[in-house]
Amino acid sequence: MTGYGKSVLQLPAKKITIEVKSLNSKNLDISARIPSYYKEKELDVRKKLASSLIRGKVDFSIFVEMTADETVTTVNKGVVREYMEQLRNIVQTGASEDVTLLHMAIKMPDALKTEREELDPEEWKQIDLYIDKAIKELQQYRRMRRFH
Repeated sequence: MTGYGKSVLQLPAKKITIEVKSLNSKNLDISARIPSYYKEKELDVRKKLASSLIRGKVDFSIFVEMTADETVTTVNKGVVREYMEQLRNIVQTGASEDVTLLHMAIKMPDALKTEREELDPEEWKQIDLYIDKAIKELQQYRRMRRFH
C-alpha cells in the first residue's frame, strides 16, 4: 500500500531526518539507506519495518545533517608538511609560494583524516523512537487513503 512517513530528530550537534515511503506491492521489498555509522543497526531496522508494514515496496532513509561547529575531519599536519616540502623541492620556490603549495598539498591523498564516529547507544534509542514515529505516520497515511 502507498504511504509516506517522516520524522525529524534535532540533537545538539546534528539533525536526523527519517523517511519511510511505500508503494503498492503484494510482497515486502525493503530498501534501506543508512549512514555508515548506523549500519550495525540496519538488520534491526529491517525487522521493525517488516513486522510493522507487512507488504509493499518500502524505501527507508536516514539523513544526517551536522549542525554543530565541530567537525570530525582534521588536517593531517605531518602529511601536509611532507607534501609541501616535496612540492617546494620540485618547484624550488621561496616562502611566498607556500599558500599555493598548501592549496596543492591539501588536495593530496590522506591530507585530511576523518575520525570514525562510534554509535552512541543513547542517540540510537532516540533515533529508534523517531523511526517508530515515521512508521506510525506512514500507517496513518495508509489508513486515511484506504477510506478515501
